[in-house]
Amino acid sequence: MPYYEGVIKRKFKDLVGSKYEAIQKEYSEYILSEEELRPHEIKSILLPLDFSVTEISESICELLSVYENATVTMLYITDAQIHEIIMDSLDKDAGDEFLRKKEEYGTHLLDDYENCFESRGIPCKRRMLLGNKRQDVLKLATDFDMIVLPKCYASNHPDSCDVSGDAILLAQSLAQPAIIF
Repeated sequence: MPYYEGVIKRKFKDLVGSKYEAIQKEYSEYILSEEELRPHEIKSILLPLDFSVTEISESICELLSVYENATVTMLYITDAQIHEIIMDSLDKDAGDEFLRKKEEYGTHLLDDYENCFESRGIPCKRRMLLGNKRQDVLKLATDFDMIVLPKCYASNHPDSCDVSGDAILLAQSLAQPAIIF
């Protein structure tokens, strides 16, 4: 932080004492510390997916290829609450059919992303999960260096989605760096 302290001192060289300290404290919210300026090595990346992701993004595969030695873990999450509602309102067979179709779609999506990553030499892992899309990502995020969120993640309208509210909330809630694509 010596560089920024020098900038502040030059800018406010005629101000002394407590006024300078107040200004420095006020600016500290906007100035990164030396530790924050150092780039952190990214070794593990979480890519959560769900039914609202309708196609693979070649651009994110290309972007993640920059992170050498990083492993991408793709996580397809089927909403457990919707599964329960279908089972309660219809029957167990309808719930099982819903789950089968979502897992089939998830397997296809994970295969496509896996091919995209492997064609660029990016090691990847895959998981499928029945759970809560937001809470499960927040729980698992602590084990990863970066989270990559599709812009329509957890959206009810994937065809007309600019950026879903859940993707924004997740990115804001994470302690790790996040990319929304």
